[in-house]
Amino acid sequence: MRRAVEAKLLAWKESDRRKPLVLLGMRQCGKTYILKEFGKSHYDDLAYFDFERNPQLGDIFRDLDPARITKELSAACGKSITERTLIVLDEVQNCYAALSSLKYFCQELPDQHIICAGSLLGLALADRKKKEAQNDACQHETSFPVGKVSFMRMWPMDFGEFVLATEGEELFGMMDGLSPCEELPGWLEERLETRYREYLLVGGMPESVQTWIDTESMEEVRKVQNDIIRSFKEDMGKYCRHDYQRITALWDSVAHQAAEAGDRFVLKKAGGTSRTLADPIQWLLDADLVKRVWEVNDDSVPQNPRGGVHYKLYLPDVGLLSCMADVTAPMLNPADDRTSDIRGALAENYALNQMTSSLDIEGDAFFWANRKGDAEVDFQIRLGSDLVPVEVKSGKVGRPVSLEVYCDRYAPKAALVLSRKNVKLGKDGFSFVPLCMAWKVKAYLEALGLSRG
Repeated sequence: MRRAVEAKLLAWKESDRRKPLVLLGMRQCGKTYILKEFGKSHYDDLAYFDFERNPQLGDIFRDLDPARITKELSAACGKSITERTLIVLDEVQNCYAALSSLKYFCQELPDQHIICAGSLLGLALADRKKKEAQNDACQHETSFPVGKVSFMRMWPMDFGEFVLATEGEELFGMMDGLSPCEELPGWLEERLETRYREYLLVGGMPESVQTWIDTESMEEVRKVQNDIIRSFKEDMGKYCRHDYQRITALWDSVAHQAAEAGDRFVLKKAGGTSRTLADPIQWLLDADLVKRVWEVNDDSVPQNPRGGVHYKLYLPDVGLLSCMADVTAPMLNPADDRTSDIRGALAENYALNQMTSSLDIEGDAFFWANRKGDAEVDFQIRLGSDLVPVEVKSGKVGRPVSLEVYCDRYAPKAALVLSRKNVKLGKDGFSFVPLCMAWKVKAYLEALGLSRG
């Protein structure tokens, strides 16, 4: 499967200011696969090391001399590592010294291309940062190499990657080649609407997508998704044994509450309070298993989130959400009024996933509500010093009342509606983008004169 992150990896490879790279991302989103493919396609050789399958590799990092480390890694893999070799250190959370060594690779062997990745690496980094802040047995030689590495984040497959995988180059090229101001042809709009409904069920976890391609059986996809969910819960048991029941119940509650569009996360429904669930929520955030969206009540820059419990929690993959909420294909029929709420909830989670990937949104996101509580806009995106309100609708939207309230009050440069309506940029103060094109939201915003720079 071709992934958009490969272009970013290639830019890193060709950069004159290249540093060792740390690739972050939730478990099973395809990091190992893409790094192996990238090494095979763009280097003379690939030297791949997995610290989970071969923990003895950690002995090689007994000190942080990059020349000696490279020599011993060559011996371990049975081939000479040169400057034309890509070194991949996978599951590196099992050997923090390997991460620390990146500082010295940067300083002493800057021409050696090296990438680290790993499951729950974000969690390991957060835990290490906490220990260092507490001066908890973290010696200088094993501290994180601040300023000596670059970071890149990878997400599950976005909708564009899903179309490429399921439909092939020709249809994807047609979709990707449309200019931001160009409407989708009717036949393409209909075709992508079908794929969009499939994506809401399958999601972007690579194994789920491959299973759908191979079998076209949602039953088989659900088996894969349940296995993924089970593996995540096994991780919770492995890394959070003392709080396993609380954190698994919390994650289940996130899924069920995310399937109820529009409501803030209710801690009581998750069986706890802000005090008892603060650490479990942070654990899920650090593990990239949830995305938090804070409430804001104004247009201040940077955004000023309302404190306390005024936030929503979403899942990083809409397919996992539909699996955990037991959504079936008939429920996605746009003509069925009984299931409009779940369609709206899935569209909201989907839109957040697509915008997060397209815009490389790190950390928490935001939504806007007025203090009276009678107007609310699904998301508020910051691009430089500009804020863009984004409303998400699962159907062909009529009048976006809350968005009108926001625009009347703050007069933003752009206001975006993601729905089943075709492309219309800047019409009547609003810009309309089809949900099936949300993965290209960056291009649409740039066409409106906005960028993250």
